[in-house]
This record gives sequence, structure tokens and C-alpha cells, in this order.
Amino acid sequence: MTLADDHDVDQLNLIGPDGTTFEQSTVAQGATGVEIQIVFKTGGTYSAGEYELVAVTGESSESMSLELRPDIQIVDVEPEFDEDDGYSSGRLFVTVENVGTAPSWVYNIGFRNAPYRNAPEVIEGDGVADTTFERPEASEEFLSPGTEREFLKQRGVLVIDDNDDVSCESDTAELTVVVQTPHGDIEQPIRAELSGGYHINDQGAIQHPCKDVQIELLDGGGDNA
Repeated sequence: MTLADDHDVDQLNLIGPDGTTFEQSTVAQGATGVEIQIVFKTGGTYSAGEYELVAVTGESSESMSLELRPDIQIVDVEPEFDEDDGYSSGRLFVTVENVGTAPSWVYNIGFRNAPYRNAPEVIEGDGVADTTFERPEASEEFLSPGTEREFLKQRGVLVIDDNDDVSCESDTAELTVVVQTPHGDIEQPIRAELSGGYHINDQGAIQHPCKDVQIELLDGGGDNA
């Protein structure tokens, strides 16, 4: 938060929807920029809703209302292609945007009904999953309002087995991308058009990426935030 150069504010208190103090920050003398952390990777992340920001000056105070509500959307899903041969790697880039009024962060991206049995998983209930991203760096998993960021998990998604119901010969696979945040899961169904046969460099493997992949975002996505 930015304060006027001639302010005399001593402290900022952020009051939650339940009327209790969620966070507070002491304002150093002469400081015009003050940070109040509301998103944490381990516990304490705010709940979406109407907050009150109270500026305390000595024995007096002034307040203003703040609507803190992130709105996370999946805006694009694209295949990763190998830089050397131009063929699909089997992994997917997922581009996420926060069009809301407050920050959030992406702690996991998983896939439902992916053809690859070892594809990144969705955390269900008290379950666990590999939440490691290759991109972005850990410090960039936070999404401020107006921020768009591309995510890439380390594991493949569109990797095909000879015994699978789909093949790399002009076939399709329908699956769901699930972006998980402290404020709810966002789901986006996609259709992958698979063609070109197996990735030539993987002929000795049991499971293979397809040479070419095209992704179509389908209707029916949503969130439970």
C-alpha cells in the first residue's frame, strides 16, 4: 500500500469479514510504502470477502473497505515441443491469469483422465501429489491481480502406451486440467488431437509422446472457489 508523503500513520490493521484482525503492519517513520502479507504457502492465507483496512494515527483511526477476491482463470493450454526436433514432449504448458481483486497462488496443477498413468495428479481430500513445477520458479507461483503466468509440470501428460484406448495416429484424448489454489480448484476440459505417430527418438520405449499435438479448450470448465 502507498501512503502520502506527509502521512502520520503509525500502523495499518487489516480486519477480516468476521471482525477480527487478520494482519497488521507497523509503519516506519517517513515510509510511504507498506506491505501487508495476506497469502502464505503454509497456513494463514486469507479467505475471499469484504475486509476493512484501518490506518491508526496515535489515538485516532480511519478505515476503508476492501473487496479481496481472487479470480483465477485458465486462459490457455499448449503442448511443449522439443527444441531439437520440433516434436511434442508429452508435457503441457498451462497459462493461468488472475482477473480478480486480490492475490492467490497456484500450489498444484493436475490432470484427470490423462492417458499417461504417471501424469501429474490432482490432490484429492487428504491425498498428496508431486507439486513441483519446472516453470515458473517457486517465488513466481503467486498471482497478483492482473498477472498472467505460464506453468509447466515436470512430468508428461500426453504419453501413449501401445495398449491405450487412444493412439498417435490421428486420434483424440479428452482430459481435464485442474489448477489448485487456496481459494478453490479451477477445472478446464481439453481435447488433444494426437497425430504423426510416436516420437521417433522413443521407439525403444514402452510409452511414447506423439509427434504432433493440438489442444482445444472445451466448454464446461469451472471452479469451486
